[in-house]
Amino acid sequence: MEGEKTIPTVFDVAREAGVSRGTVDRVIHKRGRYSADTEARVREAIQRLGYSANLNAAKLSSRKVRRIACLVPAFQEGEYWEYINRGFREEARDSGFNLELEMFLYNQTDVESFLQQSALLLESTPDGVILNAVFKEEVASFASVLKQKGIPFAFLDNKVEGQDNVLYVGVDSHRCGELGAFLLLQSDEPEEILLVRILRDKHHKGDPNRERRQGFLDYVQEHHPGTSVHTVFIDPETPDSIAPALEKFISEHPGVRHLATTNSRIHLLAPFLAAHPEIRAVGFDNLQKNILALREGQVDFLVTHDIAGTARECLRVFAESLSRSEPPSLRNHYIHADILHRLNLDYYPED
Repeated sequence: MEGEKTIPTVFDVAREAGVSRGTVDRVIHKRGRYSADTEARVREAIQRLGYSANLNAAKLSSRKVRRIACLVPAFQEGEYWEYINRGFREEARDSGFNLELEMFLYNQTDVESFLQQSALLLESTPDGVILNAVFKEEVASFASVLKQKGIPFAFLDNKVEGQDNVLYVGVDSHRCGELGAFLLLQSDEPEEILLVRILRDKHHKGDPNRERRQGFLDYVQEHHPGTSVHTVFIDPETPDSIAPALEKFISEHPGVRHLATTNSRIHLLAPFLAAHPEIRAVGFDNLQKNILALREGQVDFLVTHDIAGTARECLRVFAESLSRSEPPSLRNHYIHADILHRLNLDYYPED
């Protein structure tokens, strides 16, 4: 109605304070990291605008139910996407929005599974879609269909550029790959490195870590141009085959003392690494099994981030964007990366 006072939102606070929407949320809920100056600016903006998180949530929660479909990989207990699923569920429960969340889980080793689940998703006619990008070509085609149907969508964890998504939430994958290479090579100039990859599908179409891996390779090429990077594929479905495959490689390349994975499953290499303490190893993501390998000394560094918190942030920002019928003030919400070593492990919150 004309003359009705508009209730300020968290987006308004972010613009007023000159910070991201995620930073405002961290200050309000006193979680995560932010400087004293940032907190002061956010608190002052809240006071100036008269923002109330409870009032805003109450107003939003009284609106119509919004159906959000999440198209992400299927998972087993303890895997990366279980952490993501947990974050979605927690945010849907606590956000104050009237959300109906529906999960469409596909086998990330089977492109047909992705196509089937994406078709089922379209039949459900959601208000919005959150997805990630394991199969680049198929994701681009699906994004084109969403655009034609006028369904807004957000990328989580990784993305395909040029797809008109309203939001991306995740780390800067390329920079994280560079960081992993830096940690692996910070005091050495090796002749050879072993990069261990996951065998995902027979056509090699599934590649969610392409940007992270490219960042790793770009750093090696720029700073250690004389170093060769070898690749060995392992199959997580046959764990007993992993150590023999790596032992075969080492027998053929006895000088290799540096190893990395750019996926989240370096714990699969722990038995091999335990038998080769001379090998320096870097992995990604603070899954409990990875943490154990780090604690026990098989892994030297993990590059990680708040996995469940990334899902919470994505759903929170996307839901508010839908409620306002406008895109978020920032399209790319980058999550900061953390470095874990066994010396600082005890002080890092577990997911």
